[in-house]
Amino acid sequence: MNGRLQGPEGRTLAKETLEMMERYDVAPTPENYAVFSSFASDSIPELCDAMTVRLEKGESFNQAFCDRMYDEHFAIAKIQEAVMASSGAMGKELAQVRETLKAAEQHTAEYGETLAGAEGAFDENADPSQVRSVVQSLVAATNRMQERSRELERRLHETSSEVVKLRSNLERVREESMTDALTGIANRKRFDEMLRKGRRSADSNNESMCLILCDIDHFKRFNDTWGHQTGDQIIRFVAGCMTRNAGDTHTVARYGGEEFAVVMPKSSLMEANAVAEKIRMTVEGKRLLRKSTSEDLGNITISLGVATYRHGEAIEELIERADANLYKSKKAGRNRVTTETSNSVKSAA
Repeated sequence: MNGRLQGPEGRTLAKETLEMMERYDVAPTPENYAVFSSFASDSIPELCDAMTVRLEKGESFNQAFCDRMYDEHFAIAKIQEAVMASSGAMGKELAQVRETLKAAEQHTAEYGETLAGAEGAFDENADPSQVRSVVQSLVAATNRMQERSRELERRLHETSSEVVKLRSNLERVREESMTDALTGIANRKRFDEMLRKGRRSADSNNESMCLILCDIDHFKRFNDTWGHQTGDQIIRFVAGCMTRNAGDTHTVARYGGEEFAVVMPKSSLMEANAVAEKIRMTVEGKRLLRKSTSEDLGNITISLGVATYRHGEAIEELIERADANLYKSKKAGRNRVTTETSNSVKSAA
């Protein structure tokens, strides 16, 4: 099957992109548009290959997949763009500093020549007017040297401030690329990074680490009934509940479309289970109103799976076990937390 789906002659890329998104029931967000316009124009080979494979398998372009495509192929481009811009600015700054230092070196040499020339004027036969003239010349040269030194100091200070600003800008762009645009929590890229970091620390220091995976129950039904904007409201609400109940050292991330995760370094299975249960109860205990119409959406519930890291294992194995426990919670009736200890399903309160 041809994943490019080129439109007839004369059709604009924008029109073709929007029609493709509608055909595959993809929400018309800026991020999704970026993904599908690149697919339609065949501009990013890796992205096109991934989407073509998905089409050939008959799988849908769900939001989790679209988010992953955007994170992988566009967030990194943002960082590269910022690095290139910062590199250019840094190059200009360093060129100007080199010129300033070069000028300072020349001025120092001139000052040295002035001092050397004055040495011969102070002999026994020098008359007072000649000495006075030499002293005045030395004073003037010293003043010029001091002024140039102050100018060099000022220029170096400005360059130092610019470097700090550039570093701050790069850090901000990096942070943005690691943050989910809808919820403000960590995205899949940051999740992967923190999980790898936690694994290294756990192996090196013989520490524990746990992972919670969470999924919103019946989310598709809410989306189909109330629309994508209300679906986004629900996603933001669940993200807020998770953030409020997680600890300072935990990383709450949007794992996929309506899926979330909490990476918990230096945490026991008992602690992770307690956090998961607090999150579940917080979500269940709130009734949501639709923002646009104030209609009652009722109670939202979530299902969660908890797993603990086994030293030396691959990250994928930890995710797989947490996901298996999440599936057990779904299968047992939803609105539950399944832990790894006994693989028993804890019913909702």
